Amino acid sequence: MLEEDLVALKSPSKENVADVLETYHTQSKIDQDKSFILEEHLDKINRCFSANTVEQIIENLQQDGSPFALEQLKVINQMSPTSLKITLRHLIKGSSQTLKDVLTEEYRMSQACMVRIFFFKYDFLRVLVDKDQSPKWKPANLKEVTDEDLDNYFKSLGSSDLKF
Repeated sequence: MLEEDLVALKSPSKENVADVLETYHTQSKIDQDKSFILEEHLDKINRCFSANTVEQIIENLQQDGSPFALEQLKVINQMSPTSLKITLRHLIKGSSQTLKDVLTEEYRMSQACMVRIFFFKYDFLRVLVDKDQSPKWKPANLKEVTDEDLDNYFKSLGSSDLKF
């Protein structure tokens, strides 16, 4: 609906666009009195997930030992070790980057993932193909995912890099 309203502007100006956006911003406050669904877990989330490595996050969750932490461990243990490390690196780097830099890195990562899917049949395709829901990740564990492996997901694509 937002897109339709913006496209429908006859001769858009900064003011017209701002008015449309303000209308949606006001509408978005309708549920502002609802409590945040993870509110009761925020302290645990901040404490356990504020680490700089996936391994430390796992250790923090194990040490916490609460039902919430154990449920998160169960989910993490089902994920691709490579994907976990890529995601954490991107979140950490992205927190101090411009939007343009973040989007460029996301594009680079998507391209690197596609290469690995189609040429090497790596991780991401395994969940789709493995009917037993027990994918055989490659690399199989966090220790096998090297910094060099991760660097490949963030490398410049040269002339094929995202253009703005």
